[in-house]
Amino acid sequence: MKITIKSEKVLAAYNVVSTAKYAKLDDADKIKLWKIVRELKPVAEKLSEDIESAKKALEPEGYQERLQSAIKYEQMVRDPKADMAECPIGAAEYAQFTDEALKLRKLVADATKELMEKEVTISFELLSEKAFCKLMSGNDWTADQAVTLGDVIAKS
Repeated sequence: MKITIKSEKVLAAYNVVSTAKYAKLDDADKIKLWKIVRELKPVAEKLSEDIESAKKALEPEGYQERLQSAIKYEQMVRDPKADMAECPIGAAEYAQFTDEALKLRKLVADATKELMEKEVTISFELLSEKAFCKLMSGNDWTADQAVTLGDVIAKS
């Protein structure tokens, strides 16, 4: 079956299904799922690469170093034994970095919006409702993950 779908939905579905456990599926459904993943993968990987490329191009100078300092700050704040005097940044600098990170995320989202909304046509046989239920029972997904995946790969 051919479907036309936004790239962002393919990426979201692929991110869920790429780590799925197939054990509870019948052999025929395992093959169907493998073929589905094979169709989703190139679209998802290309979009991921484009997003990562945009992020790297748009990151301000020194961003990665500030990110590492922010991560260290978060770890130390959570550790009651940590000596905050040894922390590479303070609360004000952490808040400033958080604002910078949010601005970067928005900038990347704006830059990649057209790519995310691009419609692609992919072709595969949908899983039956019964097969999708077996797939769900073999995986520990949130309801959101199940809906995200089900909307793309399962008959409703």
